[in-house]
Amino acid sequence: MHRLSMSFVCATLALAACGPKSKHAVGPDQTPPAGAVVDVSMAEVGLEADTLDRTTAPCDDFYQYACGGWLAAHDIPADRAGWGRFAELAERNQASLKTLLEQAAAQPADDVERKFGDYYGSCLDEAAIEAHGLAGVQPLLDAITKIRDVRTLGAAITALHKVGIEAAFSVSPEADFADSRTTILFVDSGGLGLPDRDYYLEPKMADARTAYEAHVAAVLGLAGKGKAAAALAKDVVSLETALAKITKSGVDRRDTHAMYNLSTVDALTKTGQGFDWATYFAAVGNPTPGKLSVTTPIYFGLAAAPPDEAMSDKRVPPPANLPTLMKTVKAATWQAYLTVRVLDSAAMALPKRFDDEAFKLRAVVSGVTEQQPRWKRCVDATAAAMPELIGQPYVAKYFPGESKDAAVKLIAAIADVMNEQMGTLPWMSDSTKAQARGKLAKIEALVGYPDSWRVYDFAVDRSNFAANQIAADTFEVRRQMAKGGQPTDRSEWLMPPFIVNAYYNPNANNTALPAGILQPPFFGKDRSIAANLGGIGMVVGHELTHGFDDQGAEFDADGNMKDWWQPEDKSQFTARGKCLAGQYSSFEVLPGKNVNGELTLGENIADLGGIKHAFLAYRKLRAGADKAYRADGLTEDQQFFVAVGQAWCAKYRDAEAERRITVDPHSPPKWRVNGALRNLPQFAAAFGCKAGAPMAPTETCTIW
Repeated sequence: MHRLSMSFVCATLALAACGPKSKHAVGPDQTPPAGAVVDVSMAEVGLEADTLDRTTAPCDDFYQYACGGWLAAHDIPADRAGWGRFAELAERNQASLKTLLEQAAAQPADDVERKFGDYYGSCLDEAAIEAHGLAGVQPLLDAITKIRDVRTLGAAITALHKVGIEAAFSVSPEADFADSRTTILFVDSGGLGLPDRDYYLEPKMADARTAYEAHVAAVLGLAGKGKAAAALAKDVVSLETALAKITKSGVDRRDTHAMYNLSTVDALTKTGQGFDWATYFAAVGNPTPGKLSVTTPIYFGLAAAPPDEAMSDKRVPPPANLPTLMKTVKAATWQAYLTVRVLDSAAMALPKRFDDEAFKLRAVVSGVTEQQPRWKRCVDATAAAMPELIGQPYVAKYFPGESKDAAVKLIAAIADVMNEQMGTLPWMSDSTKAQARGKLAKIEALVGYPDSWRVYDFAVDRSNFAANQIAADTFEVRRQMAKGGQPTDRSEWLMPPFIVNAYYNPNANNTALPAGILQPPFFGKDRSIAANLGGIGMVVGHELTHGFDDQGAEFDADGNMKDWWQPEDKSQFTARGKCLAGQYSSFEVLPGKNVNGELTLGENIADLGGIKHAFLAYRKLRAGADKAYRADGLTEDQQFFVAVGQAWCAKYRDAEAERRITVDPHSPPKWRVNGALRNLPQFAAAFGCKAGAPMAPTETCTIW
């Protein structure tokens, strides 16, 4: 999927340049339940007492207060880069999928079960994988050996793209930003072996680059390059560094207007130095893609690159674009680069020596010390290959119908509160309020699972995992590429039903809440309103608010990139976003390494708005209740915020934490909780925080 439009949970000035100062008081819309107080346990309302650290004052560090018990009791598993409540639930779902897959592999009930059962079985058959050797990818390796010039290089890249292996660039479908009724193809940068461009360009990433070069040499050695492997590895890293220099940063990619640059096949061909773009699109499944958008024109030679700002001598020419690199870089370097892309991408389907070497790089980047058990990786691989095929028995067995009904009502309650709040925003004009509320009213909620299931039209061979993986990837590439130039399917689910996640898509103006996340610690039909609204309610509010974060606010109710703001309102909105970005950039994650407030701005806006609106929805649903429940001494307001905190308890290895603050648009869990709550007067009131306390600063940021 295109990297701009999707906003995941994986769940936006006249007052002042940094937003208004907040007085932490309870307003008339924040009256707690007034009935008789009934003492109950936390377990009775659906919360967990043992996650708390009651030695920490909630006004000092609420994340530690809500999660300290959990953090002390849980270590990161050796095969994991991090561990948290999302991971716990994902592992439970993974075990559920394993049950379904094992049953289908042993005794399929029908052709549907036979298909995913055979795929899973072929993944587990390591003896067969060893016996097949490199046969599954040999046609790709053969195409690579034929590289002599731009034409043959283009043919090799095309061969890789046909089977879903990203190299040199990437192409993906997305609704046209200007007319969301039609889907177009976005041509983008891509093909880096390390997680992000910064790994190649930042001095602090030198150790990762050294490890990557050693990894490339090892893979080329396994591929038979012998003594030439070390020198070729240096050339490959040099090539990828050149690509990184013309790749946009994560912050730059958040500029929606700059990511939308209309182009055509002919225009790309004129700058392509011999790369046959027409043949490329025909090969990947769409011979007549029509209108294209190029996210980074300088990458493809459609615009001139500025001088390299890192160079003190400004006479140094700007970095080369991809067409120039394709023409000037040695054929042997391109052969080595593409060989590594193939063998790393297919490592799990190749003999163990390739799988082990791929894991060594992952260990460096993420800090893990053990490879995951094969069965877990095979569950994930099968689920990725045919998610809506496996989703059918998962939903039938593990997702009760009443959960969907309850979630639909919960979404409606939060949307209703959002609509009310938008009507009272003091910094927004009536004209812009009407536009915002109109957009909110048109957001479509997809809950649980699709209304109709996708058909996976490819064959599966129980004895050949590499062939199965290529068949699945080829099917998906052609399915995605065929969308170019076609009407946009707004009902399409962009996540499988068993995933522990949610999303908002501004191009379709819809949000999805899969069945996989509608479980404790986020949601439960027997949990209290406060617990559910703090858990899944925060997620729902987060996704709805994404329609109005710094990127979502660029799109109108129909999913078109259109300015629906009055100029003064837009200025205030931007200033409030800068307030939040500056605040988050002050939060330290590792010694000397902080959150990137600009990279994470959209998610932080969504967290802040999501928690606020979920809280107000809880209050509205509990208004007039004849009883107020006090759980192990916690008021219902406090229970709500504890539910927010408990959903995000997590810890990461240092290497993974550094990777995330480099590439992840989400703030680390601690700051998703503390960063948002310290801006909410409702939180300070619930726990009696005095103004100036760490969780109740005198200067806060408010948006929605």
